Amino acid sequence: MFTGLLSQEMSVRTRSITADAYAGQSVSRSTIYTLRPCRAVGLTNEQRVFLSRSGIEATHRFFCEADLTIEIGYELIVGTTVYEVVGVDDFCAGGSDVHHLELLTRDQT
Repeated sequence: MFTGLLSQEMSVRTRSITADAYAGQSVSRSTIYTLRPCRAVGLTNEQRVFLSRSGIEATHRFFCEADLTIEIGYELIVGTTVYEVVGVDDFCAGGSDVHHLELLTRDQT
């Protein structure tokens, strides 16, 4: 039933920053998941203010299946929009098994 609510698809990629020989930095990205079901919901102004009091700047909440390994700093891509993951929570449904992930994100576009 939960997967039926995941009406969008996302790709997930990691970012790594390395120093070059001239004291500059280069960013490389690697896609680790493609076309995974998800649902993105925009946060209300009240939710944004509440999170900002804890030092979290977020614009959206994503819901996805629990079989993904996602960390803060990863990027989610839905269509042409890129979101940076700023928070990760896993939720259990009555037992010890993780039911789904909720990701707080910030729109990067």
